[in-house]
Amino acid sequence: MPRPRADMTPMTLGRLARACGLARSSVLHYEALGLLLPGARSAAGYRLYGPAQVQQLQQIRQLREAGLSLAAIAALLARPRDGAAAPPAAHTLLQDRLLELGQEMARLRQQQRQLARLLADPALADPTQADVPACRSKADWVALLQRAGFDEAEMQRWHREFEQQDPVAHARFLRALGLPAAQIRSLRAAARHGPSPQAKAPPGAAPR
Repeated sequence: MPRPRADMTPMTLGRLARACGLARSSVLHYEALGLLLPGARSAAGYRLYGPAQVQQLQQIRQLREAGLSLAAIAALLARPRDGAAAPPAAHTLLQDRLLELGQEMARLRQQQRQLARLLADPALADPTQADVPACRSKADWVALLQRAGFDEAEMQRWHREFEQQDPVAHARFLRALGLPAAQIRSLRAAARHGPSPQAKAPPGAAPR
């Protein structure tokens, strides 16, 4: 939403909510929390919002979309009163949120790798076909991980962790994908020690 003009006509609650893409109840909730107050009242008592309130609501929405809690936004927008401590600097709150997201993403990536490991276990696939994994070919397996957002480095990490944690199950999984014995040996050696210049598979060639 563009920056509001200084000479704009005051908005009612409904117009403000529509202009900012929010529900009226959200705007009222922000008011109840003290994040946004009307700029004035009409003769009939209706809330009116000017450019300053529009800009503040835009900022609140941007901060919410960035994942900040309402408590953090309140601290960010707070104005110190006489004798009160100054609110935390904006860059400190935003930096904390950025680092928090990094930790959340690392946890989610770990969960993804664990789910992929479970999918590689034939016992959790079709119970009538105990030796068949969820994906029956290398191409299917790589395509599944790519759809889940795995890049080449993540696939290699998954492949390495599987070999290190349960080499027998890893070998069984590779065989179930129909890979030749020589390729399986090469992949497992690469997972244990890193690929040699001669044995390194081309990008995307190895199931992870």
